[in-house]
Amino acid sequence: MDFNAHGKEKPVKSTPDVYDVLVIGGGMVGSMILRELSRFKLRVIMVEKEPQPGFGATKATMAYIHRNHMNPPGSLRARLCMNSQSTFLSLSKELGVGYREADEINIAFDSNEEAQVRLRLDWAFKNGEKNFRTISREEVARLEPHVSRDFIYAIHSVGHGMIHPAEWAFALVENAISNGARALMETEVTGLRQEEDGFWTVDTDKGSLQARFVINAAGLYADHIAHLAGDVNVRQFPARGTFAIFDTSVSSMLRNLVYVAGIDTTFSQAIGPTLHGNVILGLGHFREPKDLSDTRVTREELDDILKIGKKIVPNLPERDLITSFAGIKVTNNLAEHNDFFLGLSSVSPTLIHALICPPGITASPGIARAILDLLSNSGLDLKEKPDFKSGSECRFKFHDSNDEDRGEAIKKDPAYGHIICRCEQISEAEIRDAVRRGAKTLDGVKQLTRAGMGRCQGGFCSLWVLKIISDELDIPLEKVTRKGKGSEEVVPWDFKGKQV
Repeated sequence: MDFNAHGKEKPVKSTPDVYDVLVIGGGMVGSMILRELSRFKLRVIMVEKEPQPGFGATKATMAYIHRNHMNPPGSLRARLCMNSQSTFLSLSKELGVGYREADEINIAFDSNEEAQVRLRLDWAFKNGEKNFRTISREEVARLEPHVSRDFIYAIHSVGHGMIHPAEWAFALVENAISNGARALMETEVTGLRQEEDGFWTVDTDKGSLQARFVINAAGLYADHIAHLAGDVNVRQFPARGTFAIFDTSVSSMLRNLVYVAGIDTTFSQAIGPTLHGNVILGLGHFREPKDLSDTRVTREELDDILKIGKKIVPNLPERDLITSFAGIKVTNNLAEHNDFFLGLSSVSPTLIHALICPPGITASPGIARAILDLLSNSGLDLKEKPDFKSGSECRFKFHDSNDEDRGEAIKKDPAYGHIICRCEQISEAEIRDAVRRGAKTLDGVKQLTRAGMGRCQGGFCSLWVLKIISDELDIPLEKVTRKGKGSEEVVPWDFKGKQV
């Protein structure tokens, strides 16, 4: 189905028209690429199998825009992460999405971890970072009174960023559409072949499309897309980590992101604030998922990260844990040392692979620019549009507004006075606006508005949101889903107790 800024849907039909560039994948990287492509006089389209952008691995991360101390000097990761914070800050103002700065404290509890932290410090300086320094136990105590004093070494850095990635991916695609791009949601690629004229035919479960260039930004599924095109040498290796979210009532416990060591790729220890005032804890020991949809959280995995959390913050209150989830990352076989691979497919110079590992969200602006360079070098003529619209409409947020502004909003639309999500103070007007923009599922509305992200996790507001989606899309309640086909929330039964 077409995704657009007004939330309307129309069937996808096979078309004889040829797009200049087709982007497969609507995560943070694919969305950033689409938005950058929409700057130029090109016919561009995105194909995404989920109901809306940012619905896959993008939404299951720590959501930090890191300074350049996690990437080996000379790596592609290091080059593409350079100065990402300033780019994200500018984009946040243009797109009207959240971005907040935060500091980071990196600590070590033993000599092995100290060696890792010192290596990170060395990487930071070699990657051009200036604001990193060794910090004393006393200064850590002043900055973070709740953090353990049992560490033996620590460094401090400023200027990291926090975002809500699913909101960002949505806004990037929305802006691209306003500049003439097209995006197809709930559309899965089933075939990919290059015709004799050099154009690509992309078969989907909704019809076929043609394009001169194809960008494989399918995230966890990028190797599957490569195989469809005959590039069978591409392989990715998944690993699953666990996250826990704590209620905003404990937000005062941490002001900075606190990492333990960090070079070990099999294990991660981090805890810090989120953009919206929660505390996030992750990722524990990475495990191989049974498949790419395996985002379950076991009791063992939750206990693992809670043990980690209490090592960093001994008085971390488990009673304030409101939800947990898993995220999957991948590495690939085409790049060394867990690096990105951005390059031409072995089967054609007009198929470009973007094989991304952490920190892909941080690097996404740089990745988009690198993809433009690859397209240009492969013969795509990039002529900028004189009328490119960089900005998007700034939307009213009841939670973030003062009483005077709330009163004015309610005068214009009384639905702002009807609070649907009491935990997060989200109004009916905001939820209806989200649906009209393209959020057609409960999780879609949740990611865009935060309705259902509070302490009760939707216990009070989900039914209201369900009814609003049904009303706005003019569909029965049993057709409304949690996160797409197969996750219907209402199951009709007849009077005999049998499912209809």
